Amino acid sequence: MQFSYLTPDRSRHERSDIVSKEEVQPLDTSDSDSSHLSYHYTKRTASGVSHRLLVCILVGTNFLLLLSSTALILARNAVKEEHYIEKNRSSYSPVYDRLHVYRSEVRHNFTNYWPDNNPSIFQQMPSPEVDEAWFRASRQHSIALSADEVRRLGYDPATVWPAPKDEFGEGVYYGVIDVFHQIHCLNALRQTAFPQYYGDMREKNKHSPLKWDDHLLHCSYAVLRSLMCHADLEVIVGQKFTGWPGLNMNFASTKQCRNYEEILEWKEANSIIPHETKWTEFPDQPIIEMDPEGVLTPYGNHLGLEDYALSQGIELDIPPELAWQPKKKPEGL
Repeated sequence: MQFSYLTPDRSRHERSDIVSKEEVQPLDTSDSDSSHLSYHYTKRTASGVSHRLLVCILVGTNFLLLLSSTALILARNAVKEEHYIEKNRSSYSPVYDRLHVYRSEVRHNFTNYWPDNNPSIFQQMPSPEVDEAWFRASRQHSIALSADEVRRLGYDPATVWPAPKDEFGEGVYYGVIDVFHQIHCLNALRQTAFPQYYGDMREKNKHSPLKWDDHLLHCSYAVLRSLMCHADLEVIVGQKFTGWPGLNMNFASTKQCRNYEEILEWKEANSIIPHETKWTEFPDQPIIEMDPEGVLTPYGNHLGLEDYALSQGIELDIPPELAWQPKKKPEGL
């Protein structure tokens, strides 16, 4: 006897989600593989594009850096070349070894005779502000020269005034950049032209070893010599100005100029100024006097300075080691 309730009823325990082998169909993998390959291809393609873009950016950046570096090198070489050309076309000056000197185009618009048209301060009537500008531009502070530089300038160091060795060391000599001497001379002529403001310059300088008229002749020639040496070939033209009768010259011009302000600032930063500014007839070291050929003093030698010192109440104190220097003989001998 079989007990039906003891026989498992498989139909009741079959899972509804299980299918038979006959019902199982093989998966169609073609779409899945295609999608999978498409994903990887797209990923590789995007990666390749990004890589190529990065390479292009790096190559372009390096190329731009190369161009920039080349341009900087060429510009630097051009600047150096300009400096060397400027140096080679000039007489020897140690300034070229210490300062970059170049020329640049400058447009000068002269205001002529109209003081309300913002003229340069150097074109204005005398005043404290004008005097300060001229004083700064013409101040003849010295720069330091070595013995070798003195020789290259064509002088024997034994004949050149040395700077105090206790302040500046051994073998340092005074030198003045000529442009400041030239502007000093121009300023002397300017001051003489305005006696109502500056007084009688001849009277003020009557005790100078170099008389004022001789000073002006020296200065006139110094300025003329510089102008003739540098002989500007720029051309000015005649025009008719509104409200101005007849022909008038337009003095505006375009010039290739050295940068004077840079030269002035360099000189101010590199001047050697002794702490003791008291006037002395001799330096603190022996010096060989040169014959000034009647130019520096009416006596043709340093003896005129003794008269100058006497007129100014200066007592000359000649160091013992300079006793070989000539002295003015007492009157009557």
